[in-house]
Amino acid sequence: MPAIQTPKSVPELLKLIARHGKRSVLLSGIDPASERTPAGKVAIDLTGVAPLQEIEKKRDKVTIGTGVNLGRVARDAVGENGLLRQAASIIANPLVRNRVTLVEALRPGSPYFDITTPLVLLEAKVRLQSPTGRRTMPIRDFLEATAKGLKKGELPTALEFSPLHPQQKVGFFRVASVGAKGSVSAAIRMKLIRMVCLEPEIVVSSLRLIPLRAKLSEKELAGKPANEESIKKASEVAAEEILALAKKDNAYERSLIEIAVARTLRGIIEGGMPA
Repeated sequence: MPAIQTPKSVPELLKLIARHGKRSVLLSGIDPASERTPAGKVAIDLTGVAPLQEIEKKRDKVTIGTGVNLGRVARDAVGENGLLRQAASIIANPLVRNRVTLVEALRPGSPYFDITTPLVLLEAKVRLQSPTGRRTMPIRDFLEATAKGLKKGELPTALEFSPLHPQQKVGFFRVASVGAKGSVSAAIRMKLIRMVCLEPEIVVSSLRLIPLRAKLSEKELAGKPANEESIKKASEVAAEEILALAKKDNAYERSLIEIAVARTLRGIIEGGMPA
């Protein structure tokens, strides 16, 4: 058996995953000659599975295949005003981003799982395929289903979302916890008209919760001037809101949420300032 499996279609890929199960390591954009598969694992190169390599914008829909690695996302994502490109660059360093696929990043427990925060903000949908059929579900439903376990043999094959309006400013930031597993991230989009925050949408993932809209924080920020006072208040409200949903207050986690939201907002506002 070759060191690296190279399927050419989704059905062929599903058969390989069914055969090798948790021993499967899904890669994309690699050099087969230089790849060293960990002992006991089977590397499967997704590069030849065309539907999983798609990055395309057609009218009112953007499609990105889950076989795309984070390096390509950082270079080639379209229709997202730079949100996914920024997130991929922050989440995965240059040494690994050309190896880590979106399908790997979507797996709970993956160190790259924070890519789901901007996907929730984009209201993305996930296409899934199994040996017996296909279905599409909103990203939030997908994340909840993944936590419980997808249908047997089911694999996410593509992400879909509507392109953002050019006027929408976006930002992402991630903070890794120290001495504990997990991270906190924030993704935000809004309009800046005469340096006033309009129509903000804020999504936060905490150490305990998958990405959620921070609607009270959005309400606090809407219509406020784009300044440090607004940033501080919106960040504090977001932390209070998310920790209330987690039903567990923690000063350290609170600080991480405040940092993630504040840094994201600050990046958007500084980028929107006239030169």
